[in-house]
Amino acid sequence: MAFKVKFHFLSTFREFLVYHHKSLEFRAKIFASIISAKFDPDEDDFYTLTDIANEIYDNDQTRRDFLIQTTREYVARIKKNDHITLDNLLLSIDKELKDHRRYAKKIDFSHLRRLMSGCEEEILVQQRVYEFLINEVKIYLPNN
Repeated sequence: MAFKVKFHFLSTFREFLVYHHKSLEFRAKIFASIISAKFDPDEDDFYTLTDIANEIYDNDQTRRDFLIQTTREYVARIKKNDHITLDNLLLSIDKELKDHRRYAKKIDFSHLRRLMSGCEEEILVQQRVYEFLINEVKIYLPNN
């Protein structure tokens, strides 16, 4: 219980406590877009995300924790239909890429492929999200 209270507090003040929190939040949206494409994301998805976060932020436990927690929050909001849908999230990603083209470099497709699992229908939706992100990178980083 104390852990949840701590993260709720930290989540509320993320922008003051985490250096480059917008960049971290962008990454969380990317991961949440793939995970929330599943009908019922489970803890295995977040174990895989934890491994990925450890690779990205190998020397920064706080950023790892915030990335995982923020991703969980986005997935939960989408699944509860809390004024955000997967389409809204993808539109938000597109807007952030328009405003900050350098964010496209933060999309690591090998990480996203590791998160793609589930039944045929889920993987189909994940594949469409994945292709959307590929097209976004092509638009905003045309030389890559």
